[in-house]
Amino acid sequence: MSWYGLARKYRWLRLAATILVALFITGATVITVAFPPAAAAVCPACFGFGLVAPDIYVEKGYSDDQAAALVAAVSEGRERVQQFWGGREAAPRIFICISDDCFQRMRGGRRRGMSLLDFVAVLSPRGLNPVIAAHELSMTELYRRIGWLGFARQSVPVWFNEGISMLASDDLRYLAPAGGGDRCLVPEPSLEALPAGPFEWNRRALTDKQLYAKAACATSRWIDAHGGPPAAVELVSRIAAGSSFAEAVK
Repeated sequence: MSWYGLARKYRWLRLAATILVALFITGATVITVAFPPAAAAVCPACFGFGLVAPDIYVEKGYSDDQAAALVAAVSEGRERVQQFWGGREAAPRIFICISDDCFQRMRGGRRRGMSLLDFVAVLSPRGLNPVIAAHELSMTELYRRIGWLGFARQSVPVWFNEGISMLASDDLRYLAPAGGGDRCLVPEPSLEALPAGPFEWNRRALTDKQLYAKAACATSRWIDAHGGPPAAVELVSRIAAGSSFAEAVK
């Protein structure tokens, strides 16, 4: 090959490499801006988190006592999830914000916690307890079991996912204490009246202050009527195998 041919060949290789680098940088920027938890999972230190225990990262500036208390809260949350689900398949990275600025950088808003599929859970300064930890970890557990395709298809209604998470976490804001029979704190709504998709759920949650309690009620009564938590786990397994929610919930 002539010198001109070599120069031309490598010019195109350099151009292709430049385009790939530009696309990578653009994609990384979009992910960082739009989905900070996903970016933090790749580079925790870039978002100001330090590792305090396996898969547990806390916003830097924590004391040793704070770190120990937070690890204990997450450990108890994990135990609650394991007890409800009969084991844990998901192993998300857990990010704990001890300041509002940190949680806002993660685009968490006023929530107590949030999760991203089965690989990230984030706790806000208002959610540093076993209940919120278990709630978010139950979410990741369900996403792990139904898979990305199940999530994309919204194969499990949001209200049922939220209901399971409230039961797994034993959230007494929305449920009566266990062991006393019916755990509902509100009249049970019809299943059709509960929002199935995330956008409708978020819209309704802004105005219906009892929405979480309604979901907890409907889910707890279904689970009680079908033999307890193993019925919910079996339902999720059937959906993961291809059944629709309408079929599995019968």
